[in-house]
Amino acid sequence: MKSVSKRVLVVSGHHFADAPRRVDLHFMSDQLREEGAAVDFLICRLSPLSRFVHDGRYEHALTRPINAWFRLDERLQEFVWFAPFHPMNLRYGWLNALVAPIYRHYGHFLPKAVTERLSEYSHIVIESGPSPLLTRYLRRHAPKAKFIYHAADRLETIRVHPCIIKELNATLPLYDQIRIMAEAMRADFAAQDRVVFVPHGISKGLFDAAATSPYEGSRHAISVGDMMFDAGMIETLAAANPDWTFHLFGKKALPSQPRVNIVVHGEVSFGTIVPFIKFADIGIAPYRAGAGADYLSQSSLKMIQYSYCHLPIVAPRFAAAGRDNVCAYEPDDQNSIRAAFERAKGMDHLTIDTSDILTWEDVVARLFHAPGTA
Repeated sequence: MKSVSKRVLVVSGHHFADAPRRVDLHFMSDQLREEGAAVDFLICRLSPLSRFVHDGRYEHALTRPINAWFRLDERLQEFVWFAPFHPMNLRYGWLNALVAPIYRHYGHFLPKAVTERLSEYSHIVIESGPSPLLTRYLRRHAPKAKFIYHAADRLETIRVHPCIIKELNATLPLYDQIRIMAEAMRADFAAQDRVVFVPHGISKGLFDAAATSPYEGSRHAISVGDMMFDAGMIETLAAANPDWTFHLFGKKALPSQPRVNIVVHGEVSFGTIVPFIKFADIGIAPYRAGAGADYLSQSSLKMIQYSYCHLPIVAPRFAAAGRDNVCAYEPDDQNSIRAAFERAKGMDHLTIDTSDILTWEDVVARLFHAPGTA
C-alpha cells in the first residue's frame, strides 16, 4: 500500500532528521518518502539552556535555520525548535518538583509555523523522551491525525524529568497506537488494546550488497552505539584478548584507557558502519546495568543488525532474553565477561536464525498501512 496522500510528522527530542547516527525513525522516514509520503521532523529539547549541556545537539542545531521550516531533501523538512526553556531532569527531587509546573506548559510555546501545519498531517509520531509533553497541544491542532507513541525507550531508563512520565500516563488515551519494540514493555501501558509490538527492521539490501571487508585478517569484534556504554567491559575484553581488535562506533563510545587493540571510530555514517558489522567476527552490546533495561534484548537495533549478519553477540544478561546467539554475562563480573566472549568465539555462525528479521518496508506497513491505521 502506498503513502501518496500522506504527510507524517515525527516529534523527537533526540534525533535530527539528517544526523550521521541513523536510528529507526530515519529508516522509517526513508521508506515513507520512497512510497510517496512527505515527512517532517520537529526537533525539540533545545533552548538557551542547551549550551550548558554537552551532548553536541546545540552545536549541530546552530548549523541550520532555527524556528523555521527547512527543506533537507525531497519530501523531507525539519523544524529545529528553540524554546524559552526545555525540560531537564535536575536530579534533585525538590528542584524537579519546583520546575514541574513550568515544564507542563512546554507545549504552550510551540511556534505558529508548527501549529499552522498540524491539520495537514495524517500521522504524528511522538518519540519517547520529552515529546509527550507536547501531545495535548498537538492533538488540539491535529484532531484528525493518527497519533503513534514511539516507545523507543522506557522513560525511567533514559531518566527524563518525572513530570514527563506523569504526562505520558495521563495522555495515553490521546494515542491511536502505542508502538513497542520489545514485548517486555507491553505491561508498561494500561491501554493494551492500542499497544502494538513492531520490532525494528533493518536495511537488508545494504547489508546484502556489502561485498568488501574493511578489516585486515580475522578476530575483530565490533560495538555500535553509545547508549549506556560500559567502557569497563570493553577494557576487560581487550586486556584478556590482545590478539583481537575491538572496534568502537559512537560519539561517546570511548575506552577507559587507550589500548593498541581498541580502535575508536567515533560517529560515522550508517553506510560506513555496514561492512564493519557484516564482516566482524563478534558483536558486542556493552550496556551498563540500568533500571528497567530488560527490554533492550528485543529493542536494540544493533543486536538485530548483528543477528542478521550471523554474529555471535556478547551482552549483559538483562539484555539477552530471546536471542539464541547472545552469550550473556553478569555486569561488573570480569570472569563472567571473559567467559561470555570465549563462548562467542566458539559459536557456529551458520546456526544463527534470521528468518524473523523485518525490513523497514515491513515496519512501515504494520504501523501506517494496517487496517485501522490509514
